[in-house]
Amino acid sequence: MRFMALIIVVLCLVSTAGPASAEWFVDVYGGQSFTDKNDVTVHNSARLGIYREVEFDRSLTYGGRFGRYFDAVPFLGLGIDFFKFSPRIGPQQFHIDGCVPSGGCGGGQGGTGSIDVDTWALSLDLLLRLPLLKTEAAPWGAIQPYVTGGLPLFNTTVTPRNTSQFRNQDGDTDRSFGYKFGGGIAFHVARNLMFFGEYRFTPSEAHVELHDSATLRAAPVRMDLDTHSALIGLSARW
Repeated sequence: MRFMALIIVVLCLVSTAGPASAEWFVDVYGGQSFTDKNDVTVHNSARLGIYREVEFDRSLTYGGRFGRYFDAVPFLGLGIDFFKFSPRIGPQQFHIDGCVPSGGCGGGQGGTGSIDVDTWALSLDLLLRLPLLKTEAAPWGAIQPYVTGGLPLFNTTVTPRNTSQFRNQDGDTDRSFGYKFGGGIAFHVARNLMFFGEYRFTPSEAHVELHDSATLRAAPVRMDLDTHSALIGLSARW
């Protein structure tokens, strides 16, 4: 519903926009995100354990971006981007180096139940575009390949849902800065409206304190969220 509301806002902007020398833009988009397998470090009641090659579920990702391309250098722009994704950890088995939850520090096989991972991010972006096939209807180019980079602030909440190691429904939130790199291509489809496809890579990390289910003591957890996203969207230009 939120994504549909954003699309309606963009269409309203398109219908009311008039010609202008500068180019502002509002984008709405959605797609799939894929988070790489990564090691998860847990300081549990048995001391340090490293969970090797933990898998994250695919996730819906969506968001919106607002900004402007500069008058003097119309190939260069700045934007503010807000996006969300949820790379949940599903029930699985993996190898543990170090201390295992059942006791002993010689490593071995282990596993976990489901753990929710919910992330939103706010990023200041730099955009570079190549305006191609300029026409009267599309003075900035009917086709626009572009690249983008940013420094997002990530807000990540980790909540155990069905685990024997951690206290369930008792999560924690971490905020940290990461990076964003991406590129795509936009096509002029109507007056003041473009359709685009974009790939982006957003490496980030989360440090949270969960609680051991047996002792209820804090159990610091660290995970890397190296996420690839494939997106499509609409862009209002005026």
